Amino acid sequence: MAKNKKKQPKQGHPGRSQHGMVSVGQVKIDRGIDAMTPKFVRWYSQFDVDTETSLVVLAAVRETLYGYADSAPLDSVTEFDVHLLFAAMEELIEFQSGFEPAEQAEQMRGLIHMAWADYLDYLEEMGLWEKSNQDLQWLRSKLEGPSLFATDDLEVSAAKGELEDLLLTDITKLPLVHLARNFAQWCANETGPVQGRILDEDFIPNAAKALSDGVLKAFNTEQAEQVLTFTFMGLLRAEVVALEAPNQLSAGARFSEFQKSTGEEGFATIYMFMQTFLDSYLEMPEDTDPLVVETWGLANLWILEGIEAMGHEVAEPRDEQFSASVWEAAHQRMAVLRTLGLVEEGEYYSLPGFVAAFLTDIDEEIEDENLDEQQLDSKWDELMALLPDESQRLKREEPYTGKVLQLKLGLQATKPPIWRRVLVPMDLHLGDLHDIIQASFDWYDGHLHEFRSGGYKGTSYGPEIEEMEYDEVEDAFLVSELLKAEKDRLDYAYDFGDGWEVRIDVEKVLDSAEGQLPRCTGGRRMAPIEDSGGPWGWAEMLKAMNDSAHAEHGEVSEWFEEMGMEEIDPAAFSIEEINEALELEF
Repeated sequence: MAKNKKKQPKQGHPGRSQHGMVSVGQVKIDRGIDAMTPKFVRWYSQFDVDTETSLVVLAAVRETLYGYADSAPLDSVTEFDVHLLFAAMEELIEFQSGFEPAEQAEQMRGLIHMAWADYLDYLEEMGLWEKSNQDLQWLRSKLEGPSLFATDDLEVSAAKGELEDLLLTDITKLPLVHLARNFAQWCANETGPVQGRILDEDFIPNAAKALSDGVLKAFNTEQAEQVLTFTFMGLLRAEVVALEAPNQLSAGARFSEFQKSTGEEGFATIYMFMQTFLDSYLEMPEDTDPLVVETWGLANLWILEGIEAMGHEVAEPRDEQFSASVWEAAHQRMAVLRTLGLVEEGEYYSLPGFVAAFLTDIDEEIEDENLDEQQLDSKWDELMALLPDESQRLKREEPYTGKVLQLKLGLQATKPPIWRRVLVPMDLHLGDLHDIIQASFDWYDGHLHEFRSGGYKGTSYGPEIEEMEYDEVEDAFLVSELLKAEKDRLDYAYDFGDGWEVRIDVEKVLDSAEGQLPRCTGGRRMAPIEDSGGPWGWAEMLKAMNDSAHAEHGEVSEWFEEMGMEEIDPAAFSIEEINEALELEF
């Protein structure tokens, strides 16, 4: 009988180019996964699984898709040939196994299969699965096994550590992490007769001088000392360095894990460091100087846009509501983050996926603080008072006297029907119509949307967002160019996860209309609350809410309470409230 031979490790990951160049496929994968990361993390958190695990899942998905794209065209991270994908998955498992025993190879296979099983659940639940149900079932049959949500009973620690290494490979390339490692080493080094540095008023300036040959050389003195201060806070909290009395620094309990950054312990350590650094850097400044506060607010606004994959264009002309000083200072603040690798290079301020996930997790921790509603409202009011006022649409100087469209906005797939009737001036553009629909259904415009003429395969219109491939920009088209006569129709989709669809029908074309415009003149029933799961999810929530014996009554009731609605009346409808919102908007 022939002896079993150990596998020879392959040179380089099968999904990565061997000559150091990044392929178009990899760029598509990175953009797609990064754009998806914040929503995936939020979706994953509903199962009471920590953010670290969700990042590990996406790391496994990303690496598998790299391998797929190396051998076959890949249009998006949600559309792929399931048979080729499974082959790429097996190649990744074979590569990662290397010299490892067969038992650990099976652990790796189990974890990657579970990661993909969870990813498929996400795609299906969010309406992102683009292949047939038969393909979905075939791939699931190949991945059959327990859910990653039940890892407590699985012996997969070795494989999990290896998968975390996939994510750490990207994170540890950050200039910030390189700086932090050098800083930690400097803190723990021997100086004179004692071990470690002394923490005194000269500590940060001395560190800036000692580490000036690295990334800090791109900063001025103030920026360098601020970055080092936040880095030090992260190192302390992650136990990479320790403070001994009296003010004596030494290597902390997790110093070695941080310097190596491998496996579960390394991941947990670097995760804590990164979260602390970002939390500190993005925290509202204590300085009450309006220039400082407005700069902080504007830069954080761009960061929030980056989390949602709609990053601010770097070269965009200055918004007149901000002074030239604030505008320039905000760009400088973003430049610091770019130098540290926390904001990507390019035409837009976009964020690497794992950075967006760290920030999402910070937001969740803030929400979990034990603050009552009055305290939260007070904090929000304080924040809003410090930020510049949002630019408003210019009001008409003269009353509109042209023709008016009487439109019926029908929310699809709802029983009983939910609809609104509105009067809309014909000189407004599609972006204005989007705002009218949002106000009519009391939605907060927190998700992507599109208009479509000519049915499902017709022309799409949407906002000017780099990552979205709309056929046309909505603000370039007047409503009257698409809706001209009775029975003309336009379709509107909002929140592609929940899948709200509104059919827009022209009921009448009026020569004119007195009074406020645009204006709601009729409608039926309360609009569904956003993020309630689409028409089907909303119907199920109402059913559970109205039945005290329903298994999910308590959970749904709590959700409504969190939304500030202890009691709801699905049949309620108020023209007055809608028109107040429209008047405020227009």
